[in-house]
Amino acid sequence: MFVSISGSATILHADLDSFYASVEQRDDPSLRGRPVIVGGGVVLAASYEAKAYGVRTAMGGGQARALCPHAIVVPPRMSAYSQASAAVFEVFHDTSPLVEALSVDEAFLDVSGLRRVSGTPVQIGARLRERVREEVGLPITVGIARTKFLAKVASQEAKPDGLLMVPPDRELAFLHPLPVRRLWGVGAKTADKLRTHGVETVSDVAELSETALTALLGPAMGRQLFGLSRNIDRRRVVTGHRRRSVGAQRALGKAGSAMSPEQVDAVVV
Repeated sequence: MFVSISGSATILHADLDSFYASVEQRDDPSLRGRPVIVGGGVVLAASYEAKAYGVRTAMGGGQARALCPHAIVVPPRMSAYSQASAAVFEVFHDTSPLVEALSVDEAFLDVSGLRRVSGTPVQIGARLRERVREEVGLPITVGIARTKFLAKVASQEAKPDGLLMVPPDRELAFLHPLPVRRLWGVGAKTADKLRTHGVETVSDVAELSETALTALLGPAMGRQLFGLSRNIDRRRVVTGHRRRSVGAQRALGKAGSAMSPEQVDAVVV
């Protein structure tokens, strides 16, 4: 098992956009640009055209169809998704020797030490996106930052089909205005609890002491949010992790996020 850590913005979070739905749109040109829902009883994936109507992963099929009556519902094709995932991960491993798979459609890559042979992190991320688009036919978003946490936040902000780098000297300026839900571990209930205390942004969290957060949310969550609100994340990109199977992801679902479809170029905040 290999590990690497860096003090510069060399961690990439690469995340396929609406993975299952994108595979369906890739394989059936008549679905492109149209609202697509994968799965009938429960939404396994929704295209961004369907998400625009409020359709979300893990939503009941009836609710999804009520929100978007003209959506096209297609059955899942797990073999197609497995093949697409394998092809994308070939690109990941060809990009960097340090790849940590998170699921079938996302991974962290550490590109520190690759500048001489591969260029800057932004150049590497742009080339990765181009290869996935050309070789696999799927859109993918890449976030780049000094920490794993912030790289993932950057990719969420850049979706869909974007690339966003957060330089080390701009980390808190980028992070603090974001809603508190961007912090790992903050779900709807925790966000509601924080909101009752006037805490709505990451900046609001950062203004609280660890003692105050612990008293409000408990020791584990208090410590976690205290650190993340300051972009303290010492976790390394670790190879050797087994990524979740397509079948497991089908059962668990995966939340998505959205941004302007026109964002296809690299952005540095």
